[in-house]
Order: sequence, then C-alpha cells, then structure tokens
Amino acid sequence: MSTDKKSIFLIGDSTVQSYSLQKEPQAGWGQLLMRHISGNKGYEQEHPENTEFEQVVRYENDEIIIDNRAMAGRSAKSYYNEGRIQDALKAMNRGDVMLIQFAHNDANKSKPERYLTTDEYKQMLLEQYLQPARDKGVRPVLVSAIAMRDFDDDGNCRISFPEYRQAMIELAQAESIDFIDLGKLTADYNTMIGPEACKSVYLWLPPKAFESFADGSCDDAHLQYNGAFAYAGLVFRELKRLGVI
Repeated sequence: MSTDKKSIFLIGDSTVQSYSLQKEPQAGWGQLLMRHISGNKGYEQEHPENTEFEQVVRYENDEIIIDNRAMAGRSAKSYYNEGRIQDALKAMNRGDVMLIQFAHNDANKSKPERYLTTDEYKQMLLEQYLQPARDKGVRPVLVSAIAMRDFDDDGNCRISFPEYRQAMIELAQAESIDFIDLGKLTADYNTMIGPEACKSVYLWLPPKAFESFADGSCDDAHLQYNGAFAYAGLVFRELKRLGVI
C-alpha cells in the first residue's frame, strides 16, 4: 500500500504495545485500534523498515496508518534515553498524529532509570515530545494512563497515578494540546462491569491455559485481548471526537 496518507503514531508502554502470538493472550490497546477503525474492512500488518526497534508494528488500510511504537517497561524518560522518540519522530511527516501515554513506569521510584517527578514528567513531555512534534507539523495528543484493576470498598475503580494524570491535564491546558482522559474512561468502564468481570480485562489467567503463562497470572496492570479491544474502542471514540479520524 502507499504510505502517502496520514499516520497515527502510538508512543507509550506495555498497555499500548503490540505483542506477538507467543505472548497470547497479552495485548495492548494499540494492537487493536485498527480493528475499530477498519471495522469489517481488511488491513495490512507489518514491521516497518524505518525503525531500529524490532517491537514496532504498523497497521495500514486504504485510508490511514497506525504505527505502534509503544514498548513495555518504558517511561517518558527511558523511552527518550533509549532514542525511541527520536527514532519515531524521524518517521513522522507533517499532518501525522502522535498519541503519547506514559505514567505507569514514570511513577516507579524504585527504578531511577524510569522515575520522574510530576514536574520532571511535564518538562520531559513538553521538551522532548510535544515541541519536536509541533516543530515537524505533527499533531500531538496526550493520553492519560489506563486505570489498573483497583477498586475501593464501594466498588468504584480508582483512577491510577492521579498526580501524573493531573500533570498531563495541566500540560494539555497550558500548551493547548488535545487530551484523551483514558485514565478516567477506563476507570469508569471497570466500575461499570465490576471487579470480577474486570478479571477478563486484565491478565487474570488460570494455570496451563496459555503456554506463555503456564503458571497462571493475577495481574491487575496488564491487559489481555478482551481488555485491549475494549480500551482501543474508547480511544477510537475519542479520536473521532477530536476529528483525528
């Protein structure tokens, strides 16, 4: 297919990343976004040549490209320090869109190579993500981190990393940047379906059900296919609201 069309670049962590079949049923919402965009129409999937990072997957239909550059375990800091955002920016063209979702790893004080205070987080996003994107004529969109499976005593799912979400809101307002409050949207979705049903969203797996998770899993942070598809649907609706698609 021709690449003379708008690309949406996805920049983020494990909850956005595309995974191989060997990691089934783990998935990130970026892996399923094109399913919502294309509907019943077909699309192509490949590893693009314009990157040095092997986890990148590009999805392309007749109208648009989704270029998923998210990588597990990365914060805005480590993603930058590894040269990942620089690599992605080289592949972007005027008129493209860049979605940026970080916070899960930025908040981890035990890993200094990832950790950022909220002030450092805002500065890093502004100087190394937003400004370079705008300089290239790329439209940045800030996306708050998805909620974890974390419920209060009243059955409400908490918004995860609220300080980083607030920092992103402030940055979006100060810089007139589009904002998708995926943290609140996913928390509301989890509250609606409840904590037990929410296990099918996250990586709660019985032993021996999947080769890649032979011992089972009780993971409240990472997504399986059902959750990734549901959350991609939330992003899809927000992109339509913003006029991106």
